[in-house]
Amino acid sequence: MATSKTVKVECQCGCALLEYSKSGKGRLIKCYLANIRSDQVGLIDLPIGARPLCPDCGKRLGDIRMVHGKPALKLNQGAIKKIRL
Repeated sequence: MATSKTVKVECQCGCALLEYSKSGKGRLIKCYLANIRSDQVGLIDLPIGARPLCPDCGKRLGDIRMVHGKPALKLNQGAIKKIRL
């Protein structure tokens, strides 16, 4: 059984965006909306195709799209601080 770890996701400007329950190793590339533990920017209620922005600096965080049949935020790697596990 895979273990999960809660990671804090921040914008490059330092604004706290969300806490995500990540399983596996490697970079954080997508966040399944169902695995978001704490959402400071309102991502969970956004429709497919939305492009959320950082509330502080206005950078585009990524795109909400379907990944493997589940809604997920495909992250813009230039907008978030690097997270590796």
